[in-house]
Formats: sequence, structure tokens, C-alpha cells
Amino acid sequence: MSETETIARNLSGELARHRKTQAALAKELGVSEQNISKRLQGEGSFTTEQLEKAAAMLGMSLYQLMLKLLQPIDGINQ
Repeated sequence: MSETETIARNLSGELARHRKTQAALAKELGVSEQNISKRLQGEGSFTTEQLEKAAAMLGMSLYQLMLKLLQPIDGINQ
């Protein structure tokens, strides 16, 4: 699995864990829901600015979010 796919899969998991929708993320980032859906499927990547906004939406720092996003999904602690 590529780094982009790992980030996409883990971000999708974090959204679910925080009970946030793809629509909410799309609104926060100022992009379409279709754009978010594709990115969360590993098609394309998020910019650092977008990840900063996603982190704020989830109530964490970019650093905290990146630690979660870059580890294998099986290694994430709740």
C-alpha cells in the first residue's frame, strides 16, 4: 500500500471515529464531496493545508493527525 493510500484510509477511519462525514470534510476544505470521495479512495492526495484544516476539524494538531495517518491502520491506538 502506498503512503497516499495509507493516509486516505486512515483519514477515512479518523472521520468515522470522530463521527464526521465526507460532506463535512468537503465543506471544511472548500472542495466537492466527489473530490473528497476520490481522495479518500486513494485517488490523488491532500495538501498540507488541507490536512491542517482536517486536523483542526478533528480537534487535533497537524502533527497528531499525521502520526495517525502515517502508521499502518492495524497499529492505530484508539
